[in-house]
Amino acid sequence: MNIKQKLTWAFAIIACLPVVLVATLVVLNLRNDAKEAFVDSSGREIRQVSNAMQIFFDSISQNVNYLASQPLIRNTDDSLKTYMSADAAQVPQGDVDKQIFRLLENLGTTHPAYAYAIVGTNAGGYVSWPDDATLSNYDPRQRPWYQAAQANPGKPIR
Repeated sequence: MNIKQKLTWAFAIIACLPVVLVATLVVLNLRNDAKEAFVDSSGREIRQVSNAMQIFFDSISQNVNYLASQPLIRNTDDSLKTYMSADAAQVPQGDVDKQIFRLLENLGTTHPAYAYAIVGTNAGGYVSWPDDATLSNYDPRQRPWYQAAQANPGKPIR
């Protein structure tokens, strides 16, 4: 290799080395900036979703409080149909059961995000929307939702 080739290679390396170093630094900085931007925007999105869910659950609590304050629900007595026997499907619902069902049905119709609404009593009476006509051998007092409500009277529990 003659001196001309050696000088050409030396100048090429001297010219390329800063370009490679600068390109590497730029790529590393861009990756770091992209990662920070992603973490920041993801955090904001997560906070927005969390706020939306909190608003949704707060509205459910408000609706439960409203339902619980209704005279029809407040004055519900031991006359509600129970589903604890094996032949519960053959026993017709009473007038109070039907009125409560219409109230729950109206709630479900006006709030399409709700999957169900249930009223249970100390005597084991039970009304649910949507209605399950084949329900039998069912005691709502054994369900976790009923026990949680009894443990925290006057508060909507999730």
